[in-house]
Amino acid sequence: MSNAGIYIGLSGIQAQTKSMDVVSQNIANVNTPGYTRETANLSAVINPGSNIGSGAIVASVSQISDSFLQAQAQSASADSHAATSLSSALSSAQTNFQEPSPIGINEQLSSLWNAFDQVSNQPNLMAARTQLVNIAQQLSTTINSDSQGLTNLYNGTVSQVQSSVTSINQQLKQVATLNGQIMAAQGQNGANTLIDQRNQLVQSITDSIGARVVNGSNGSISILSGGIALVSGIVADSLNVQAPTAPATGTASIVSNSTGATLPVTSGTIGGNLAALNNNIPSYMTNLNNFAYQLATQVNGALAPSGGGFGYATPPISATNQLPAGQPLFSVSTLSSTAAATISVNQAVSTNPNLIASSSSSNTPMDGSIAAAVAALGSSSSSTSPDALYNAIVTQVGLDVSTAQSNVKTQSARSQSATSALASVSGVNTNQELVNMVAFQNAYQAAAKVIATVATSIQSLISAV
Repeated sequence: MSNAGIYIGLSGIQAQTKSMDVVSQNIANVNTPGYTRETANLSAVINPGSNIGSGAIVASVSQISDSFLQAQAQSASADSHAATSLSSALSSAQTNFQEPSPIGINEQLSSLWNAFDQVSNQPNLMAARTQLVNIAQQLSTTINSDSQGLTNLYNGTVSQVQSSVTSINQQLKQVATLNGQIMAAQGQNGANTLIDQRNQLVQSITDSIGARVVNGSNGSISILSGGIALVSGIVADSLNVQAPTAPATGTASIVSNSTGATLPVTSGTIGGNLAALNNNIPSYMTNLNNFAYQLATQVNGALAPSGGGFGYATPPISATNQLPAGQPLFSVSTLSSTAAATISVNQAVSTNPNLIASSSSSNTPMDGSIAAAVAALGSSSSSTSPDALYNAIVTQVGLDVSTAQSNVKTQSARSQSATSALASVSGVNTNQELVNMVAFQNAYQAAAKVIATVATSIQSLISAV
C-alpha cells in the first residue's frame, strides 16, 4: 500500500468539488436571461507508470445547448417580432381613420349628400347653403388630417427603424469584440460567460433584423443577412436606413455601409416595419388620394354638367339679373398623388354660398335639379363612387389589421414553443441540479472515506513495525 491511494482520493475530492461548483453556478443563474446550463466533464488521469491511473480531473466545463434548436428559436422569435411590429403599425393606421365614429369620413359624406338634398329642396335658403359649405369644409379638413396622419405614421415608423439600426450597429461591434475575446479564452474560465453575453446580443440582433448565425470552429460566430456578412470574426459591418420623405414615393430599405448592398430584411421588428412602410401605408395613402381626387372631381363635375349649373341670387330674377354661374365646391391639386393633402373648399363658394350650383337654368331660381344630382352620388352603386372608394379603404385596413393580429397570435405561439424546446435542453432545471448535487456530494464523501481508510491503514502498518 502506498500514498497513491491518498492522492487518487484527493483528486476525486477536487473533481467532485468543482462539479458541485458548476451545479451551484447553474442554480444561481436559474433566472438569469440568456444563461446556458453548464456541465463538468470528468476525465480519468492516466499514469504511464501505473496500470491503475492517478484519479480524476474536471477536463472542461461545457455549455449544454443545441445549435438547431437555438436557430429555430431565433427564427421564430424574429418572425414573432415582425408580426407584432406590423400589427402595431396597421392598428395605428386604422385608428387614424376613426371609423366607425360620428367624426369619421363616412358620417361626413352622408351629411354632405343630405346637405345637397336640402339645397335641392330649398335653393333659396341661405342657411341650407351655409350648412353645406360648413360640412364640406369639415370633410376636407378631415381628409387633410387623415393624410397627415398617414404621413406622420410613415415618418414615425422610419424613425423607429433608424433607432433600431443605431442599436444594431452598436451590437454588431460588441459581437465582433466578444468573438475576439472568446477565441482568446477558449478552454479557459470565463469563456462560457462571454458566450452567454454574445448570445444575448445575437438574440437582440435577430429579433430586430432576422439575421442568420453561423458557428465557427474557433469559437467565433458569423452573422449573415441574405448572404451579406454583418459580423465575421472580429470584423463588424454597419447599416444605414434609406427611405423617402413621404409614403408612396419610393422604397425604404436597410443598406450595408461596407458593400452598399440592400439587405433582404423580411423578419424581425425592422422586417415588420419595412412591410408597413413599403406596402401597407403607401397603399392606404394612394387609395386616400384617389378617393379625395374622385370626390372633388365627381362633385365638381355634377355641379357643372353640359350647359352649366347656376346658383341663386337675390333680389328676384329679372331680365338683367340672371342667376350666377355655379362654382366648383372643392379645390384640389391636379395631381391625384397629393389630392388628400390639398383638397379644400373653393374660397369663392366659402365666401358666397349662393355660388353653389343648384339650378340647370339661369332663370329658374327654385330649380334644384343640379343639387339633387350631386346628392344622388351618395346613393350610387358604382364601385368608383366616393362612398364606395372610401369604404374600400376602411374595409382593406380592417382586413389587414385582423390578419396581422391573427398572425401575431400564431407567431407568438410558435416562438414560445421553440423557446420552450430550447430551454428544455439548455435551461436550468433545479430538480435535476439538486439530484446532481446529491450525486456529487456522495462521490465527495466516498473519496474522503478512501483517503481516511488509506491513511488509517498506513498508520496501522507503521505502528506494527
